[in-house]
Amino acid sequence: MDDINLIEVLTTIDSASDLGRHVWIRAACRLESAELGDDIFVGFKSDLRHVSLGKSSMLATGVQCLGTPEAPIRVGENAWLGAKVTVRAGVTIGAGAVIASGALVTSDIAPDAIAVGRPARVISYRKVIEDGTPSPAHVLAKVRDRARQGLPSLIDKASLSVARLKKLNPDTITWDISEDALIDAELRGGASVEIARDCILIGRSQRQGGLSQQGGIELGTGATLGEGVVIEAAGGVAIGDFTEVGAGVTIVASTHDYSFRSLPWEEAPIRIGSRCVIGEGAILVGPLNIGEGAVIKPYSVVIRDVLENTVVHGVVQLMEIQE
Repeated sequence: MDDINLIEVLTTIDSASDLGRHVWIRAACRLESAELGDDIFVGFKSDLRHVSLGKSSMLATGVQCLGTPEAPIRVGENAWLGAKVTVRAGVTIGAGAVIASGALVTSDIAPDAIAVGRPARVISYRKVIEDGTPSPAHVLAKVRDRARQGLPSLIDKASLSVARLKKLNPDTITWDISEDALIDAELRGGASVEIARDCILIGRSQRQGGLSQQGGIELGTGATLGEGVVIEAAGGVAIGDFTEVGAGVTIVASTHDYSFRSLPWEEAPIRIGSRCVIGEGAILVGPLNIGEGAVIKPYSVVIRDVLENTVVHGVVQLMEIQE
């Protein structure tokens, strides 16, 4: 931990990579021959290879920029790549572009374009209020302060022990939580919850220093989270009794207002009913309500409410043209 950048646990960065100032790289990322400018945010479990990121670019959880030495990737300043975006080798993404969650980018994207789908297509262009560029710098100071105070922190794996987690969150006393999970969250809910290995859970309410009054995670009795689930609950996530969340699912309860150049954060709460099945590899982006008994098919991207007892494929299937 230094006063310039913040690199969280389980992240690997090779000697060919170069980082600017005020860079925040979240847990379990991989950087190989990556050049990052100043004021950059990289979300959990991102994989960045042979890529250059312009200053103030923001990457959500699970972004994959898969460049090669012969065909590197270039991302312009102030771009925003949503959760589990994949960018193919040789692609250039223009400054200020916004790429929607789950998109597969196979060709160049113009500056300030908004692109969605697999393969990604431009659907419109940003009309922005020029209020300055985003930077994680002000948040980094708060994260460091938590670590210095000895509070749970993704900077220090030892601070995230299950025994300590249960002491801080009394509702979790009967929960079966893998020691390999990374949890820095306010947790509440019912009994007999199961959280598998390699899960990452974050989010707190304003009572515990979070951004939103609704922040934190509520897991109902008998709810299960499969291996590798990521829940970002700064805006609040509630999952009902006996709901099954499959391996590799990503749940994001926040968004950004891209009508402003600064990409201000907004809460986007997610509520999932009882006895739902969230298929492997799905992405859920709030604000979102999923009714009781709903089934989300594997690798779906869900950005709209789902009625109870319905089966949905989301707005796009992540596996449509993956190799």
